[in-house]
Amino acid sequence: TALALVRLGASILLVSRNRATGSALARRLTTATSRCEFIEADLSSLTQVRIAANQILERCPIINVLVNNAGARFDTHAITPDGFERTFATNHLGHFLLTGLLLDRLAAAPSARIITVSSSAAAQARLDEYWQFQAHDFDRKQAYAKSKLANLLFAFELARRLHGTAITSLAVDPGVVATRFARNNGLLPWLKHLIYHGRRRELISSAQGADTLIYLASAPNLPTNASGTYFRERQQIRACPAAYDAVAATQLWALSVALTGQDPTLNRGN
Repeated sequence: TALALVRLGASILLVSRNRATGSALARRLTTATSRCEFIEADLSSLTQVRIAANQILERCPIINVLVNNAGARFDTHAITPDGFERTFATNHLGHFLLTGLLLDRLAAAPSARIITVSSSAAAQARLDEYWQFQAHDFDRKQAYAKSKLANLLFAFELARRLHGTAITSLAVDPGVVATRFARNNGLLPWLKHLIYHGRRRELISSAQGADTLIYLASAPNLPTNASGTYFRERQQIRACPAAYDAVAATQLWALSVALTGQDPTLNRGN
């Protein structure tokens, strides 16, 4: 995604927890006509998200596109320094906080887009108010699925709250992309993941997985009703029924506000 956007002339701020990889990529993508800078932050840490947001605000008077793409699946339970289950913290809370802290700069753009990456795994999530698993009942598949459902509820609720503004909120299913996703759990689980999806002929390349993200970030004209919708392969699709549950969206929003210390309107952080 970053490579394609730089080729289109965009200037980019890369946010990543991996200093070596992020710095190397930023150097690779910096050209005579496009700027690419690296900001180190682990989105599972709200403290690091706030520091990164301040650095972005210092460098960007206007933000045209925000891509919420951090995501991980963890096979074991862990708690972040903030006291949250790390799947939920990484895949949802970090995005929720970062988006809110940057919203004023997105509003300064003539027409801004917020793109949140979800997954078809959201359809497997149980819809209830239980978003953070404890050590005694940790279900890695449900933890991941529920975080991806949270991405959809967030993207759609954000669109509703931004109705009437020039900001568009979108959600994307990139497909099952053959990357190092889930490699953090060890070589064997990662290989099982690749073999399972490979046998089902579901695996696609990174370039294929990025295609819809690039389209949504750069297309001069999107469908007039695009905000608050879900895309796959450049087409609007229906998400799982739970993603459209207005009560669940409101409850998740209130919980996210409470956990991150955000202003309920998402205009500014505390």
